[in-house]
Amino acid sequence: MSFKYALVKAMLRVTGGSRKVLRSPLEKLIADAKKKSAKNYIPELTDPDGTVAVSRTEIDGFPVVKMIHASPATPRRANLFIIGGGMVMPPSPRSIQKALLVAKQTGLDLWIPYYPLCTDYPVSRAFAMILATYRAMLAEYDAARISVLGSSSGGNLALGLPAYINFLKDKTPMPGAVIALSPGSCPATDDERQRMDALDKKDLMIPAAFMQSVEPILRHGDDSVPDFMLHLQNADFTGCPKVHFMYGSDEVLFALAPSFEAAMKKYGVPYEMIVGKGMFHCYPVFPICPEAQAGWEQMIAILRNC
Repeated sequence: MSFKYALVKAMLRVTGGSRKVLRSPLEKLIADAKKKSAKNYIPELTDPDGTVAVSRTEIDGFPVVKMIHASPATPRRANLFIIGGGMVMPPSPRSIQKALLVAKQTGLDLWIPYYPLCTDYPVSRAFAMILATYRAMLAEYDAARISVLGSSSGGNLALGLPAYINFLKDKTPMPGAVIALSPGSCPATDDERQRMDALDKKDLMIPAAFMQSVEPILRHGDDSVPDFMLHLQNADFTGCPKVHFMYGSDEVLFALAPSFEAAMKKYGVPYEMIVGKGMFHCYPVFPICPEAQAGWEQMIAILRNC
């Protein structure tokens, strides 16, 4: 373990970090998230090199930031980049700045949706907006040249896109690849909950109790929300493209990795299970130490080659 990572771990153990916030009662968590979201904004970014044009559009009533290369590769390739936030927080300005770096390092056009949150809507509304965004991308790119990357709750939406297409019995073509960073699904079985509990003391960011009690937030009072949107490991992945999973071994969501592996095998989906030894939740997008930087570089390589 690098000195920097050891220091980060020690600081988070002392301060509590996001674990402290996520231990709040659900009503308080939602209220606090709404207050914080009200102060959030979409940054007006420009690429100092002039190689990527950053613009904004609206799809299904919600903003989408687009990062389009001035001299794109031929044929054009794109990524639907879904940033997590526990389904209660929108992408931060810093996350959008980081996305620009991803666009520049991969050569991909990026579409970044500010999808509807479960502070105001059931999670099914987010799934619908993500599908609408993907369909808009299909008007400009071949399906095989669109990858979908999501982190945490965004990872759930990214991997959930093929499952949603199947659920709708839709003729929308599948994307070329999915990269799911710690997909934020809820446990559905006692075995999954027990595995989460066993990892709880190691997790620096998310308490097992949050993942085991978050379903009411995701439903937002709507009992018609399909079960796969809550327990994605139980979804129908027929025809799903190759999935690249990336987990930290010391996060509670790693408890669901065996269930996702079983689902991939059941539906004949090619997949890669990448596990960062001793690493934290969504470590590739938080390159704050050498170990996480290695995850960032691996993620970028996957995107380049999808």
